[in-house]
Amino acid sequence: MNRKIRVGIVGMGRAGRFMHVPELEQNSELFEITAVCDRDPERRKDLPAFAASARTYASLEEILADPDVDLVTIAVRNADHTPYAVRALEAGKRVVIEKPIAVSMEQIRELQRAEERFPGRLFLRFNRRFEPAFLCLREVIDSGVLGKISLCKLYRQVGYVRRLDWQTLVKNKGGMLNNWGPHLIDQACQLLGEKVVDIWCDMKHLVAAGDAEDQIKLLLRAANGRVADIEITTTVTMQNSLYEIWGDRGTAVVDPTGSKIRVRYVDPAQKLAKLEAVDGQFPLAYGNPYEQLSFLEKEIPVRQTAGHTLQRGHLQQSSVVDPAKGYAHQDTIWRCLYAAIVLGEPYPIRFEDGMEVVRITEEARRISGFVPAPLE
Repeated sequence: MNRKIRVGIVGMGRAGRFMHVPELEQNSELFEITAVCDRDPERRKDLPAFAASARTYASLEEILADPDVDLVTIAVRNADHTPYAVRALEAGKRVVIEKPIAVSMEQIRELQRAEERFPGRLFLRFNRRFEPAFLCLREVIDSGVLGKISLCKLYRQVGYVRRLDWQTLVKNKGGMLNNWGPHLIDQACQLLGEKVVDIWCDMKHLVAAGDAEDQIKLLLRAANGRVADIEITTTVTMQNSLYEIWGDRGTAVVDPTGSKIRVRYVDPAQKLAKLEAVDGQFPLAYGNPYEQLSFLEKEIPVRQTAGHTLQRGHLQQSSVVDPAKGYAHQDTIWRCLYAAIVLGEPYPIRFEDGMEVVRITEEARRISGFVPAPLE
């Protein structure tokens, strides 16, 4: 293989044009875009500068037949992610598959069979695992200052947005569970640390067009007792924190911009004596009048990671962004992918991780009992 990996982008819509292309451009010493594919002729025109010299194709078959494409990245509609990835693997290409990597357990099993036939050639794009705020939060947890973790809250409140694109339609496998769900479920699984054994979910359709859900409340409990509380919505006018972590010695909260983490915890130097409940007369006071706790409180700036932060396709100089100007994303995953293909390093996202995300997603949908809103 040449030093640069030659990439073909399948799907030049919002994700392909405004995420995959600029992310690859930030890693131009490692990748080049040699081909793009979209069935809409308008989307094959006026390509971004970094893809301007790429060959253009109208069908998957054409781009898969191109010998100058080493790897294809799948950025089409949700239901086509799995079948397109399987066909690309069978054509001898390496494949990056967008989320959702599958829209059913039937699809993920089909993808698993393909992955087993072509080991080491399929790469799952759970790029939110590399968000600076998420990585910094994991460092706080690993430091032990919060004590034993009991609850992890993950929020994506992307504003009050009355969407009306194809992602609002159930027939297209749209809705927020397939849109933001895979990212936050994957993050939750990393924070929980063990297999999810209990699931509860509520989904609603409130302000968007179409018939798919635009508000989700999802609770996951792992075998170790940790709980993940996930909220995803396009229906709120005031944003909450991005993450909250509760431990038995302290709490960590990531602000809505993802720029800082507030941490408050019991001083590690303070030993907590074993408590015994008093069954009888007790001083007229709330809590424990016999104990004076000393807390430490600090604010940790979220630092930029090794990758770049992009917002609506434009490079940002730091990981701090204004959420009102659109969602931000990292390009770190491409460096991990290059290291796996060229340098033989382990890719950090296992196929088993993806299967668990799909399992939880399908079970959450079933448990919610969500009935699509009537289409007018």
